[in-house]
Amino acid sequence: MWQEEEEKKPIADSSDMAELSFSVDCKELPYDHAYELSSEILKLVPEIKNDNRNAIQTLHGPMSGNGWVRPDSENIPLSKRAKLIMRINKNQINDIKDIEGKEIKLFGNTLKIGSSKVKNFLVVKDLFCRFVMSDHKTSEEDFLNIIQKELRGLNINIRKALCGRSMVISFGKKTLYTRSLMIADLSKEESLKLQEEGVGDKKLYGCGIFLPHKSIDAVNNFKED
Repeated sequence: MWQEEEEKKPIADSSDMAELSFSVDCKELPYDHAYELSSEILKLVPEIKNDNRNAIQTLHGPMSGNGWVRPDSENIPLSKRAKLIMRINKNQINDIKDIEGKEIKLFGNTLKIGSSKVKNFLVVKDLFCRFVMSDHKTSEEDFLNIIQKELRGLNINIRKALCGRSMVISFGKKTLYTRSLMIADLSKEESLKLQEEGVGDKKLYGCGIFLPHKSIDAVNNFKED
């Protein structure tokens, strides 16, 4: 009797969430554009609200340094490599793809949404979030305790966490207070779960979305077995 060992699938294949990435054609946008961008997207595909894990990332131009510092008071130029990226339940992807070819107006600029690609999450041990909802009265220590409590409910244990810059972003006629956050030394299961679920509120407006942190360790030392 001879039985071949079943090939082990990458852990990301097991997720019911994925990244849906659209090419975009737009010259520039203000750095603080999440509310306006997401509001227009939600008009086109309101069903994206049907899963509270779904998320819409802000658009990003050239990065400064390692991504922790960027000018937030100026417009950012968008190259042809700029992408509109969403975190979407795989069951909804075909419906969300209907926005291909649509145009939206943002701050006097036309943004044309192009073709899309679907890819699984990159499972690395260090994840970074640009905007996590907070409160200007909450200390850094209390903020981390709140995050730790929320993630425990997802069976994610924080071993190392580091707050970055605080930032106020516009939300219609209101403003939101946010902090950036890096969480390190996650297991593969925790990394995948955190990318699926995000943290806090306003994920459809660019908040609470964790991305692979660009570090040597993330790239070289945490590949799928």
